Amino acid sequence: MRGWSLSLGRYFGVELRLHSLFVLLLPVMVMLSSVFSDAPFRGIGLWLLLLLAVLVREVGRGLANAAMGIPVTRLVLLPTGAVPATEETPSTTLTPTRERLLAMAGPLANFTVGITMALLMYTATSHVNLFERPWFGPLHMLRSAIWSQVLLGGLNLLPAFPLDAGIVLRGQLRRFRGQEVGSKAAAGISQGLATVLVLLGAATLNAWPILMGVCMLLSSRSETVSTMATSAAETVTVAEVMLTEFTTLAASETLEEALHRSVQSLQNVFPVVRGPVVVGVISRETLSQALRTGGNGYVQSAMTRTVETVESDELLLPALRRVQHTPGTQLLPVLRHGHVIGIVTPGNLSQSMALLGRARRARNISTARADRNA
Repeated sequence: MRGWSLSLGRYFGVELRLHSLFVLLLPVMVMLSSVFSDAPFRGIGLWLLLLLAVLVREVGRGLANAAMGIPVTRLVLLPTGAVPATEETPSTTLTPTRERLLAMAGPLANFTVGITMALLMYTATSHVNLFERPWFGPLHMLRSAIWSQVLLGGLNLLPAFPLDAGIVLRGQLRRFRGQEVGSKAAAGISQGLATVLVLLGAATLNAWPILMGVCMLLSSRSETVSTMATSAAETVTVAEVMLTEFTTLAASETLEEALHRSVQSLQNVFPVVRGPVVVGVISRETLSQALRTGGNGYVQSAMTRTVETVESDELLLPALRRVQHTPGTQLLPVLRHGHVIGIVTPGNLSQSMALLGRARRARNISTARADRNA
């Protein structure tokens, strides 16, 4: 999901990103506020209240993660919550019990904050009807603030991915039915519940379940695609998806020479070699910046020396999992007998996987037709 999100910075060692769905939700809420009230900018307030509810959920989950010793490296904020990226080690692997406890942390945090806000409101005034419809709308921001917490907590009790209860259900299905079958089953349940929410919202003319249902549909669709890609990657070798036409730079080249050659290439990141050995990587932007700030030095003085390489006959998925532990990896040199024969980049990987999938489907169809004719 990282490619579909905006960075909000790094806080307490966690990279915070805002998913594009959350960004697109802002003009939608402004439009709905202009329809149901004379103050369209109250939609911005509703959007901020939803963002606050999501952040409260993540604070609760963050405390639970810290208590369990699970380091979180990135959070992608969705309208239904956040999708975390964690560093998986044997000591941080979630057992079913820990998974359920972690799933309870988010809704519990939302319920606690929502109930506390309601008690404070009734302490200050008794003229606000908390149960007047709509619970979440532009006409009453205080009531919306309370219900945004309660509704988000209740929503995450539904067994639909990427909601808290849905993550638990997916984990159980994966354990009992296998990784691929379990993930597909969880995605199917999620899509069914999301469709029910959309229809319920349309029947009651309530925008909240419609918005949440659409977000769940898109998230479950993304999960299905991710599962299919992961399943395919388990049988694909690195050689099948690597780029074989690429440019390398020599460590002894000057920055001017390297920058001139980089302009003639479609790559943005280049392997740096000394003879047949890969000794680093460098991007076009780094070349340009080093040339501006330090003059015409050598590539080896500006390159990144930490580089992860893979063998051409390695399976793709284990190789990618190994590379995830090297932060900032933008290019993966592919070796055969110690020589660079190709590269893998995030940009070409998804395209290569899609083309490879089409080729395999076409081959399977041809094989099936040949078997029928035989």
